[in-house]
Amino acid sequence: MPARTRHDAVATVTRVLEAFRSLDPDLPIQYALSFLTIAQNEGISIGELAERLGIAQSSASRNVAALSRWHSFGKAGLDLVQSQEDPRERRRKIVTLTDNGRAFLESLRTIVSADTPAPAAPELRRAKSA
Repeated sequence: MPARTRHDAVATVTRVLEAFRSLDPDLPIQYALSFLTIAQNEGISIGELAERLGIAQSSASRNVAALSRWHSFGKAGLDLVQSQEDPRERRRKIVTLTDNGRAFLESLRTIVSADTPAPAAPELRRAKSA
């Protein structure tokens, strides 16, 4: 990877992490990873989230609570995701993005697309004259 491209990638990741920090200056990276995993797999269960992230189900549940409207003990959460009981299996919680979560995801996409260089135009070959 050319040095310029590596620098651009690092700058993009930095801007994405700063966007997460704007939500909460002390936001743990595990919350950011949880949000991104949920965004890529809407309708994922908390158990599946835990498995994908390689964390305990209790940690995944705590992450989802922090990303939800209400965190623990009545403390306001970030309102990026919501969990609902799976109607087919009541013990299972399904996690999806809220409208705020979709808007935040769109802001992340804007950061990434603004930092992605446009593809180079293909070289046109001139027809050889006979």
